Amino acid sequence: MRKKLRAISLLLALTFCVNTIAFGATKPVAPEIKAESAILVEASTGKVLYEKNSTKQMYPASMTKLLTTIVALDYFKPEDVIVVGNEINDVSLDSSKAGHVNGESITMENLVRGLIIPSGNDSATVVASAVAKKETGNKDLSSRESERIFAELMNKKAKELGCTDSNFVNPHGYHDERHYTTAEDMAKIAAAALKIDLLKRICGEKEYSGNGMGSADTTGLITNQYDWTSHNLLITSGEYAYPYATGMKTGFTDEAGNCVTASAEKDGVSLIAVIFNSEDPGRWEDAAKLFDYGFENFGFFTLAKNGTSVGEVELYNNKVSDGNNLKLIIKEDVSLFLEKTDVGAVETKIDITNDEYIYKSKDESDTNIKIKAPIEKDTELGTVKYSLNGEVLAESKIYAEKSIEKATLIEKIGYTAKRIISKIFTIKGLLTVVGTVVGIGALVLIARFFYNRSRAPKNRYKFKSNKRGGRRF
Repeated sequence: MRKKLRAISLLLALTFCVNTIAFGATKPVAPEIKAESAILVEASTGKVLYEKNSTKQMYPASMTKLLTTIVALDYFKPEDVIVVGNEINDVSLDSSKAGHVNGESITMENLVRGLIIPSGNDSATVVASAVAKKETGNKDLSSRESERIFAELMNKKAKELGCTDSNFVNPHGYHDERHYTTAEDMAKIAAAALKIDLLKRICGEKEYSGNGMGSADTTGLITNQYDWTSHNLLITSGEYAYPYATGMKTGFTDEAGNCVTASAEKDGVSLIAVIFNSEDPGRWEDAAKLFDYGFENFGFFTLAKNGTSVGEVELYNNKVSDGNNLKLIIKEDVSLFLEKTDVGAVETKIDITNDEYIYKSKDESDTNIKIKAPIEKDTELGTVKYSLNGEVLAESKIYAEKSIEKATLIEKIGYTAKRIISKIFTIKGLLTVVGTVVGIGALVLIARFFYNRSRAPKNRYKFKSNKRGGRRF
């Protein structure tokens, strides 16, 4: 019997609608965009809401600088001071620049600003040199050696973030055929960037005006004044500004085309859109379309709240006053990010796994799961799984809503009698009763027959034999 109970996984299936949205509602139509490759994901869950050639290798151009910053902040604090060296002389003349000068002192925070706001390739080169020298302990590294070492750190970090089809050979994204990524991988890098408060904030800055050392004492230092303006038109006040945009990074080379990794937040939902090779103003329009699509058709939905019942299980050997069933509760809020039309299709399955409280009936035909008393309030009994189209989306532990006392002796007798009566009124029970009655009746008839026979009168007259030859007939 124990094996049989395990074979059915001790599952109690409970299906319920968690929202008034009707199951089977019309699915939303995905937008048409101009980009060669794109993806839309929810930042906190990584759920993909839209994709177009999202695994195709593409050139990221200056969107590379998101990863550059992530690596840099693994080695330096925002307030650390970096002295610009000869490495800036190796920056290509046609590169976008922040305007650093040899010998100047600048905080890492403002180097990050130089990377993100004006998209400075010189900022990226300075960062790569500082990190590589700190990593190796060699202050005499050339710019080329520093770039190679830093690229190795970039690729290592990319793999840690889950990127599977990317390769980076420089810190700035200046075109190189060996330097590529995908929309899918770029979204993972962007999601990691949003978890870094400093980087998230700077990605949303429209401009910066000030000294490279910020408000720090600059006595005896070579410093520079900057006036930078963001290239990201989604966060500016122009016609392509998006009301819920929070920032991120643009990119452009002739080979990569116009690109942008953009972020937006609305009603607790954080979206990331990655756009590759969409001719301006296409990249801004594409990003806006994807954000609208995401916000209109997806969201977080609370399926169950802390302390609420998610189902019931039948009781055994319990006091009558406790009722026939025990409510099962969870001790956390369950919120899932879902397409709005899918909310009503979410199903729950309760899995009772605490063998100590599972009643194992001796009747193999009784496959109903029962919990036996006594049981204390808040006893952990198993799990509840939330699934959609067969895919488990979340899982929570379930607990006894209240304490259940063991049945008294009189209640046990009554319970046993009730079980016997209930079994009688089944097909099997009725057949058993009929068979028993017929059998008893047959035995009674047989006994009566032999009893009557034993009481019948015997013949009192006997003929005597005539041994000498009696009368013959």
